[in-house]
Amino acid sequence: MTKERAKFHKITKGTLAMLVVLAVFVFILLLMLILRTNQAVCEFICRHLVNLYQAVAGRFYSVTSVNIFEVLVTLAILFALACVVFAIILFRKNKKIASRRVMLALLLVCFGIANLYTFSAGFAYNREPAPVEIYQGEISKDLALNSFITLIDDLNASYAQIGHYNKDGSVICPYSEKQLNEKIRKAVDETLIDDFYYDYTPKAKPVISSGIMTLNRIAGITFLPTCEPGYNKDLPAVDRVHTIAHEFAHSKGVMREYEANLIGTYVLLNSGDAYLKYCGYIYAIGYIKELVKYDETYFDNIKAYPVADGFVQDQIKIFDWWTAKPSFGDIGNFFNDLYLKINGQQDGTGSYEETPGTDEIIIGGEDGKPDIYLEVITEYTNMHRMLVCLAIRDAEQN
Repeated sequence: MTKERAKFHKITKGTLAMLVVLAVFVFILLLMLILRTNQAVCEFICRHLVNLYQAVAGRFYSVTSVNIFEVLVTLAILFALACVVFAIILFRKNKKIASRRVMLALLLVCFGIANLYTFSAGFAYNREPAPVEIYQGEISKDLALNSFITLIDDLNASYAQIGHYNKDGSVICPYSEKQLNEKIRKAVDETLIDDFYYDYTPKAKPVISSGIMTLNRIAGITFLPTCEPGYNKDLPAVDRVHTIAHEFAHSKGVMREYEANLIGTYVLLNSGDAYLKYCGYIYAIGYIKELVKYDETYFDNIKAYPVADGFVQDQIKIFDWWTAKPSFGDIGNFFNDLYLKINGQQDGTGSYEETPGTDEIIIGGEDGKPDIYLEVITEYTNMHRMLVCLAIRDAEQN
């Protein structure tokens, strides 16, 4: 009886120790969740602590081209399944204490990962706005039109400079995948020089299981604990470039989705490389056209300053690629929406784009044709203002 009691107390002490560690993990997580509601605290932690973590962990995980995040996810799933199965087996064998300890071990791992992720990524969701050059003044109709013309001209010039095309006019990427990733990484380093951005820029890595990403309509994913900007390697090349730039923005401390889109576009359009700029325009073209969406002259301006036919073909290829692929429905979107809302993005997946101010005007149809209802822009977003700033600078240089 004495030996049995000693054994019982020994197991109980071990379980108690695990419960204490679990309680500490839960306390730390709750503390971080409270602290991240304060923007000043978030800014301090990101600029100093997370920046330091990124400099060390980023270099460590960048040694290999293998996406460590994928490996860890696979191991985590196997570990969770093994723990559940093992706990059930032990429970059925009436080894309840051992069964509980196995489940406690699983909880410890889960909360440990949650703490690391909250530290490395969670605080960045409540940072100050990411610094980027935008036009601060009033955007008059003349300025909007001139900016639109300048950007369309630059788009077409970038297309002409690439020099590698398919029969339908769509462009052929002039770089290997490794070269392309390094060019984007270099553009990030040369463009994002403000102290706001993390010092170290990790390497972008293709996700091996990109087929699963496609089924869930996911283009890219950045896992901050391993500092890895990951992307769907099956994407059409001209679509992949902005995805990589977007994920690089996350890795530099820009977590809000619309800002990552803004910074990714800013990097590409300021890269000086014709192909990177062209791919930046693939994403930005909708915003460029919205610059002149201020009255009924919109349609005339769009017709008067067309983009290259090959550019249109690239847009069609991207659309056709996504629509032709099977999907799991809204599963991926549901979890992404939930994740973003948990991290303070109230609009969820709607937070990928800023919403401009709009109004609706009616254009009377001629010769018996029906009226046209046009939604015009009354208040431009930061993306629009960044593009105007870029156009002004290009016009001054030329």
